[in-house]
Amino acid sequence: MSPKRPKLPKAALDDFFLPTQRRRAPPPYDQKYARHTYRLPAGLHDKLRAIAEQEGVGLNDLVRYVFQTFIRQYDAGEIELPIEEYVVTRSRLT
Repeated sequence: MSPKRPKLPKAALDDFFLPTQRRRAPPPYDQKYARHTYRLPAGLHDKLRAIAEQEGVGLNDLVRYVFQTFIRQYDAGEIELPIEEYVVTRSRLT
């Protein structure tokens, strides 16, 4: 004779079919860095990828290094941005 199945209290099955709430936890590496998206021309992206492969580092690590280096040089006054002023006309806004 086969053993009997254990009986569960009826209340144990009340919420069995309710949708579950999934807690979305960011991956460990995203806890240190914020995720952002930037638009780059394909040629620039390809060149960055080639440099990363040549140096044996990840593309994200290289881009992070490039940004940090730029900001350090900009803050030190070593880089001056060639800013062009654009006149926004009424026709461009509508």
